[in-house]
Amino acid sequence: MIASAPTHTHVTATEPNTQRGFDLDFLVHSLYTRLVPESVRWNIGENLYQTYTGVRRKASSARLGSAFLGDITVKYLEWGRPQLPKLLLLHGFADSKDGVLPYARELSRRFHVVAPDLPGFGDSEKPARTIYDLERFASWLTRFADKMHFDRFVLAGHSLGGAIAAELAVTIPQRVQRLILISAAGLIPTADGDNIYERILDGRNPFEISSYDDFREFFKLIFTNPNQAPLPVKNYLFMRFAANRTWYHKIFLDMMGDISNEDTIEARKAEQVHKFEKITTPTLIVWGRHDGFFPESIGSWMHRTVRDSRYALIDEAAHMAPMEQADKLAKLTFAFLNS
Repeated sequence: MIASAPTHTHVTATEPNTQRGFDLDFLVHSLYTRLVPESVRWNIGENLYQTYTGVRRKASSARLGSAFLGDITVKYLEWGRPQLPKLLLLHGFADSKDGVLPYARELSRRFHVVAPDLPGFGDSEKPARTIYDLERFASWLTRFADKMHFDRFVLAGHSLGGAIAAELAVTIPQRVQRLILISAAGLIPTADGDNIYERILDGRNPFEISSYDDFREFFKLIFTNPNQAPLPVKNYLFMRFAANRTWYHKIFLDMMGDISNEDTIEARKAEQVHKFEKITTPTLIVWGRHDGFFPESIGSWMHRTVRDSRYALIDEAAHMAPMEQADKLAKLTFAFLNS
C-alpha cells in the first residue's frame, strides 16, 4: 500500500496570548487566517512555494530524476557532471531534497551530487505499512546508490540524514570514501539539557505542530532568522506541517523504537553509541553554534565517539546550515576532502 502525501486538514490559529505583548507577526497571521479562506490560503502559499522552488532549482542547474528501488519510487535532484567524483547528500526529518539545494549547488563545482527525497518525505513514495527505522532507510539508500551507479562515493547527511549516513558508513564501509555529518541525529544524550530527544521523551515533539505558536517555536529552533519567508508561504508551511502531524508521529515512533521505559531507553542509547564507535571512515562533523534541536555538546560528543573525525562549528548557523550557511559549509567540506 502506497499512501499519498497527507492532505491538508482544517487548522485554526490560536487566539493571541494577552501576556505575549505586542506581536506583529502573530497579529498579521491571525488577520490573514480570518480574512482569507483556508483553501485559498493553501493554494496561494503552495503556488508561491513551488514557484520559488522551481526558480532555485533552475538557477542551480538541478536535474530532476526518479528511481524505482523494487518496492518504492524515490525522487531526486542531481547536479554536476557524471564524470566528477560522486557525492550522495541526505536531507533531514520533515525536509526534502530542496532543503539541501544551496549546499548541493556549492558542492557541484567539484562533485557529481545526488540528493534524494528520503522515502516517506518530499515527493518520494510513502508506504503507510512500512517501518521507518534506520535499517530500512539504509537498505533503501544502498539500493539507491546502486541505481545511480555510485560504487564509491562521499556521503553527507544532515540531521536525520546524518543518522542514516552513519548507518550506511557502518553497513557498507567499503563504498563510503568520506563521511560528512551535519547537525546529525543518532546519538541520544543523557541529561544534556533541552534537546529534541528529551522533548520527545517528555511528549513534546516539535515536529507535531498543531498551532501557529508551535510552528513559530519550531522555526526558532532551526533557523537563525526565522522570519524571512513571506506570510502566505509561512502560513502554507504551517498548514502543511499540521496536516502531516500524524504521519511524522508514526515515523518518529518507528525511528525511536521501544522507549516505553528507562531500561529500553538506555539500551537504545548504548546501541547508538556502539554504532558510532564502529565508524572507521574519515569523518567531518559540522555543527551550528545556535542549533536549537541538538546542542553543540552533542556535536562534541559525536566527535569524541567517532574515532577518525574532525569537528567544526559554524558560528552563524543554527540547525539548517545546508540552507543558511551553504558557502561556509562547502568550504569546510572541500578543506576536509582535500586533506
